[in-house]
Amino acid sequence: MNMKPYLAVAAICIIWGTTYLGIRIAVKDFPPFLFSGLRFILAGGLITSYYLLKGYSWPSKKDFGSLMISGLCICLGGNLLLVIAEKSIPSGLAALINCGLPLWIVIISKTIHKAERISLTTLTGIAIGFLGQLLIFYDQLKYLVAPAYLKGIIFSLFGVLFASYGSVFMKKHSVKSNPIFSGGVQMLCCGAIIVAIGLIKGEAGYMMNVSTISWQVFAYLTIFGSIIGYSSFCYALSKLPATLVSVYTYINPIVALWLGWLVLNERITPLMILAMVITISGVYIVKEGIQKVENIS
Repeated sequence: MNMKPYLAVAAICIIWGTTYLGIRIAVKDFPPFLFSGLRFILAGGLITSYYLLKGYSWPSKKDFGSLMISGLCICLGGNLLLVIAEKSIPSGLAALINCGLPLWIVIISKTIHKAERISLTTLTGIAIGFLGQLLIFYDQLKYLVAPAYLKGIIFSLFGVLFASYGSVFMKKHSVKSNPIFSGGVQMLCCGAIIVAIGLIKGEAGYMMNVSTISWQVFAYLTIFGSIIGYSSFCYALSKLPATLVSVYTYINPIVALWLGWLVLNERITPLMILAMVITISGVYIVKEGIQKVENIS
């Protein structure tokens, strides 16, 4: 068994689990479009330059079109909307909403590709994992009905839908290029579009007010969240089923929870520990269900 794709999933489970807190800190004074776009340009530019210098060719017109469709859904639709949402909702609530991604991937996959088999075991695992998430953020569920958070919740929900469709599209329209190189091309081009929109919106005028801590978070998210994290995501998605890769959304909130305990001394209750056990059980069941379908096929 090739363990590299699974290690890539493990990487995004941990790395992207730290990004919710980072985004929440940075968007307090960082304009959202330039915050997302500049990260993608820097990360994508470095990755793309590296592979072009190694002799890789720019993706064909057909492959580039596919990369832009999935890239815009994930980068502009998913990440940017998450950044905008976290200007008004807690990072924990954003993580809770985002954990619905595996469910939406299953629904979208089944709707678009009716022949694709989704086992009952996989659906059961997803449901159990979602139950674990509800328990983890039980105390934050009250935000779902708070008027002050309605706009952020809507943005976050649409972000999940776009990211889910983008993940399914990327999986079903694979390109011939190296997956990490392809991810770099996506980030570079989509980042340029996001930055252009930000400049048109007049966000450049707010850059002078960005604090040192926000720039530090920006650097961390660029290196770990974008370069390492998104490259790992693209690689894993090229080797594993989208449903299996999406289980990172169940692990991310757990990482965020423990990070809050370690860094901010936030309280962890027995209910939270139970929720973590349930979540991890759901992830394991999803993995088993997908393997059963693959073995039958």
